[in-house]
Amino acid sequence: MPDENSDIIDQTGDIKLEGNVEYRFRLSKVLHGALFVDAGNIWLLNPDENRPGAEFHFSSFANQLAVGTGSGFRFDFSFFILRTDFGFPLRLAYPTNDSNWIGSTKEMMDGMVFSLAIGYPF
Repeated sequence: MPDENSDIIDQTGDIKLEGNVEYRFRLSKVLHGALFVDAGNIWLLNPDENRPGAEFHFSSFANQLAVGTGSGFRFDFSFFILRTDFGFPLRLAYPTNDSNWIGSTKEMMDGMVFSLAIGYPF
C-alpha cells in the first residue's frame, strides 16, 4: 500500500525504452570529460485509470519521448570509475504550454540534475 504522505512517486511500467549517446575525451591521465544526450520513457501495456495516457501506442510513442543532455567528468582510477554529471531536460514526455520542448533557459536550469555514481551504467 503506498504511503499517502510520501514524496516518492511510484511510476512503474511494462515497456521501457531508453537510449544514450556519450562522447568521452581525455583531459588528463585520470580525468576524462563527457558530453551526452539521453532519450526515453516508460509505458504500460494496458490502460490504468490511475495513470491516464500511460499506455503504449505505436502510433504516438515517439511524441512521448523525453530528451535530456548534459556534461560531466569521469575519474578513472583504474580499479573503479567515479562519474559526476550535470543533466538538463530538453524535451518532456508530456506537453506543457502546448509543447513538449523546454521553452526557456530558466525551465532548463530548474530541471537540472546532479548525479554522482561509481562505474559506467553500460
